[in-house]
Amino acid sequence: MKHNNASSNSNTNHANLMFSKKTKEKEVLSSCMDIAFKSVQHGCLFVVDLNKKRRYDYYTKVFESIIRKDGKPLNVTNERDDPVIRHLASIDGATIIEKSGEMREFGVTLKKHHTFFGHGKRHAFALGTSKIKNIVCILASEEDKHIRLFREGICIADIDAKTRLPANTKQKVVDILDAPLSKVLIASGIATSILTLNPIPAIVTITGSSVIVSFGFDKIKKFFNKN
Repeated sequence: MKHNNASSNSNTNHANLMFSKKTKEKEVLSSCMDIAFKSVQHGCLFVVDLNKKRRYDYYTKVFESIIRKDGKPLNVTNERDDPVIRHLASIDGATIIEKSGEMREFGVTLKKHHTFFGHGKRHAFALGTSKIKNIVCILASEEDKHIRLFREGICIADIDAKTRLPANTKQKVVDILDAPLSKVLIASGIATSILTLNPIPAIVTITGSSVIVSFGFDKIKKFFNKN
């Protein structure tokens, strides 16, 4: 009985730890989205690296890293760091964010790109870089004032920043962005909008046939049907 109890406690602790990590990831993704919404005037590109180990091979550093006066890195989940991060993110290049929310670098030059039809270099680098495992790209477009979310080489969602996004809807988009996706079955260039259906608001577009096929149309709808 003692052995079973110990095993049960271990499983519970592990589950709690995994839940805590997922909650933190979602908080980081949500915070990056918030800053992106505030940055559409000048545009920005956040590369959120959710990998366990740091990787440096997908970008070239341009500027020296910046830390606060207390010696700690800036963090997107820290409200007082918001104005500084927003300013740095507006500089040409991309801003690298750790899974903890810490800003690793800003203004970096990304190495991977893939044509995103109808848009420029920032979109191409977001699309290309998002093909790297455990990387999510969040882009604010100064051209059309849209927020676009990229993962696994596809544009997961397209949000019109000119319209206020309700908090619960934003969280549901983050849920989709952070949920595990299976194999990409259809090329990312094929886009399908499913948000003409209620109760999903028309200000958000879930794009990419591959997302619908691999993640599941019904499962996507369930996210938005939750109270």
